[in-house]
Amino acid sequence: MLDAADPALTAPGRPPLPGWVREMAADVDLVALCERVVARDIAVAFPGLAQDDGFAGHLRASVRENLRLLQQVLCGRLPLAAVRLEQPLAFARVQAELHIPQTALQRSYRVGFVEMWRAWADRLQEVAEASDVPRAEAVRALADLTAAILDYQDHVASLVAENHARVDEALSRTRAHVRQGLVREILRGDRSSLAPSDLITLDHDLGGEHVVVLLPAVAEGAAGNLMTGLRARTGVRQTLVHPLDLSRTAVWLTVPSWTGGMHRRLLAALADAGMEASVSEPLRGLAGFREAHEQARDVERVRAAWGRAAAPRVLGHADVALEILLLRDPARARRFVRAELGPLAEDTPEAGRLRETLEASFRLGSHVGTAEHLGLHEHTVRNRLHRAEEHLGHPLPERRTELQVALRLQRLLAGAG
Repeated sequence: MLDAADPALTAPGRPPLPGWVREMAADVDLVALCERVVARDIAVAFPGLAQDDGFAGHLRASVRENLRLLQQVLCGRLPLAAVRLEQPLAFARVQAELHIPQTALQRSYRVGFVEMWRAWADRLQEVAEASDVPRAEAVRALADLTAAILDYQDHVASLVAENHARVDEALSRTRAHVRQGLVREILRGDRSSLAPSDLITLDHDLGGEHVVVLLPAVAEGAAGNLMTGLRARTGVRQTLVHPLDLSRTAVWLTVPSWTGGMHRRLLAALADAGMEASVSEPLRGLAGFREAHEQARDVERVRAAWGRAAAPRVLGHADVALEILLLRDPARARRFVRAELGPLAEDTPEAGRLRETLEASFRLGSHVGTAEHLGLHEHTVRNRLHRAEEHLGHPLPERRTELQVALRLQRLLAGAG
């Protein structure tokens, strides 16, 4: 058993936790508990950032440090007043930079500490039952444990909230922060026009033609560096880099008028840089500024459905405009695919081979080209196409357009599923 707790290590007015409770507190698996708290926090307080690995890393570091310090407080090794935070304060700054409101921050602390309390309470019950602790003593111990955890929560949540507010206030005075706020307002449709002072702050020609490049795996700083090369390759002079979160960035490239050659050079430059990028069509004016961003997001959703490993690294809106249109109603798209492909829509190796051959045949236009592309004998291609016709119940040319659309959709719907 532990020695009697030093009253100096407890909260003012709180009795020290009994020795058996402090021993119990040291026996909780913090690694497993950390993952439970992180999952709960993201699900409840930050669902929009569930796919952001960078954000999850900051959250995990914060939770890990809080668990370690809380355990030391519960074990009587650290006075509450001596708790010093590093990662939770750093995480508060990240939240301020991402414009996550205080309400979400506070909610994450509430749900996170409920998860922590549950872990220690469950362990206390196990120890009390195994050691045959009298019921009244166990109930008092649970009450004292709960009070100690709530004291810690109140202490650290206050420190984190103060830091979040301080950082948020400092950021709100910077031009970059104001600029990001203006961009978000434009994208939400809150602004139908901008005041002259806002135009000066934005420092970007809203009257020109805009192309948006969404970089799903590039942070703001790296995206800014990438723009130097893109401007040189395309002749674009005006760019606006806007962070969507810690790991995704949108970039507006604006000129008085885009030409087909400039757009092709942009796509080629992105491909040469090895970037994953979703690219809009050129669109003009303030409405075009918003719509180009929506187009890039639509393209990125197609990439996600396609599968990042299978999709081309650079996707333009024109490449997938048909898929974007048809995927507006996924249920109707699935019905269309089943009606057109019949047995070929099934998730079997045989159906997959026939779809692959059929798609290549439509795209390349000849048995010879299809065989060469797939690495097959020409007779194998003929046999597969014949089996496809048998499954479909009609000659391939009869509904060629519908089949091509269904094949493209089936690939994306399978990926989304």
